[in-house]
Amino acid sequence: MRQRLLLLLPLFSGLTASAGGFDNGPQGARVLGLGGASTAYINSIAGLSSNPGLLGQWADSLTRISIGGMGQVRRSSYVGQGTLQRTDQDLTIQPGGYLYATRGVSKRVSLGLAVTTPYGYHTKWPDTWEGRSVVQESKLNTIYVQPTAGFRLNDNFSAGVGFIYAYGKYSQRRALGQYDDPTARTEFSASGSGIGLNVGLYGRTGDNLAFGISYRSGVKLKMNNGTSSATGVPARDAALVPTATEFKTQFNMPSTLSVGIADRITKNLLLTFDFTLTGWSTTDSLKLDVAASGSVPARRIATARRYEDALAFRVGVEYLVNPKLTVMGGIRYDETPVRDEYINPEFIDANRLGVSAGLSYQFTTRLALEAGYSFDYGQLRIARADQSAEQVSNVSGTYRLATSTASVGVAVAF
Repeated sequence: MRQRLLLLLPLFSGLTASAGGFDNGPQGARVLGLGGASTAYINSIAGLSSNPGLLGQWADSLTRISIGGMGQVRRSSYVGQGTLQRTDQDLTIQPGGYLYATRGVSKRVSLGLAVTTPYGYHTKWPDTWEGRSVVQESKLNTIYVQPTAGFRLNDNFSAGVGFIYAYGKYSQRRALGQYDDPTARTEFSASGSGIGLNVGLYGRTGDNLAFGISYRSGVKLKMNNGTSSATGVPARDAALVPTATEFKTQFNMPSTLSVGIADRITKNLLLTFDFTLTGWSTTDSLKLDVAASGSVPARRIATARRYEDALAFRVGVEYLVNPKLTVMGGIRYDETPVRDEYINPEFIDANRLGVSAGLSYQFTTRLALEAGYSFDYGQLRIARADQSAEQVSNVSGTYRLATSTASVGVAVAF
């Protein structure tokens, strides 16, 4: 039995990197340009996803809509510890988008909807790279749908609560390195959904200073329809590595606790600051409940990750150049939840320093074009594979990481 588990463990161990620090960034062109410091920022309804408490500030007769697309490119390079050979990830674009809508139903109550793509990645290494038995290609996509109610408590304070429905889809392929056949590989796919809650509070202490606090719960994406397939397996191992297998698993999306301040320095200049704690520590390990196949009985395979909670600090600035043009800028520092001993090439993460810029151009008082761009650079990460640690799938070497994100959208009110 132990021999069977050892043969099957490499097939599934790469799945676990899908719980790393793969936040897709601020969900909106304007807040992307601001560096994501939007917990106390009321100049864009894109703040709805980060703080539902902002919604009560838009309790008027206008219907507001903000819609746009996003794209993210994460580039990683690897240098083997023994070979000193450099391998670059293939260029991939992680698509995304957002839709926000708000409507005041009375002077005190507003309703809103946020549809976002907050988490995901697309990693693709060359098929013949030296870590091909760990991962060749992997994708994760998520969609969060958040209907929200906001309440204006008085002229200075508002609160909001949103219900989250989340859907996620995952796929991966990797080589079976224990065989000489280069076409021997295994592929996985699964999808599932979960629910959560997002609550927030917004307040003003004066005409120039505002604050916000919000908590978005974690979401458990239960994937009960997982399938895996293997090709190129020699006939002698056909009973140990089934051609097709079903499995169930669960991906834990993290919780977030955010505190923000917005200070209007002058009539034209606004400064924002955010502090965020992300609860990645809920991903202690990934458990795969694999169905029986042929002579191989049903079993549970657990792969350790031991992620840690991570902090992020964001500072944004907005300047009104003229009545039509507003420009934004931001800087941020994000900690990685991935400890050194659990670095995995399926998703490379590191402590990252980022800068961003954006603009909003008002064609009319009710129609604006918005655009944002950010660039993050990650610290050098060193991975040391431990052959005695059966539950950690890795390849020894050094990784570098850079991430670019761009977004364009429109905002309308009527």
